Amino acid sequence: MSLPSDDPRPPYLLAADKLRAEISQGHLKPGDRLPSSRELKDTLGIANATVHAALRVLREEGLIYSVHGRGNYVSDPKQQPSVDPISELAEEFSGEFAITYTPPTWYTAYKESVESDSAAASARGEGSTAQTASLTDILLGLREQLRQVTGQVGELKQQVSGLESKVARLENPGAN
Repeated sequence: MSLPSDDPRPPYLLAADKLRAEISQGHLKPGDRLPSSRELKDTLGIANATVHAALRVLREEGLIYSVHGRGNYVSDPKQQPSVDPISELAEEFSGEFAITYTPPTWYTAYKESVESDSAAASARGEGSTAQTASLTDILLGLREQLRQVTGQVGELKQQVSGLESKVARLENPGAN
């Protein structure tokens, strides 16, 4: 199992794709322990930090989970939470902040892509097949979302600065 040399993507994404394919093809089943970092490093011909980055990607996707001191294991999709964690967080903090939450563009594109692929497969009488949005679409969405978040951070900084000056005036009324 080696990584393709003609793919321009970063090695950690290629390694994550290799492991994702092993899981989706059933070579690694829910509950199976993944090879150690050292074994993956040697098998894939990549650096240890690259292995850890690839595993982090799969962990963030919910495909694997880690047990400290034991290793990484394939997650059971049946035990995945049915609640969207982003929506759950938005509900938990609703009303506490001045900024309204909008799911990231990359997340929305991915979710819509999976749902439309699944619906199309069902309409054809096939089993569910999950395909993701193209990498370019996801990267463009991420860039736009980053621009929005950067603007929101600037607004929050201004709000905090304004609140700090109000608190300072309240604490020292004779200073100004």
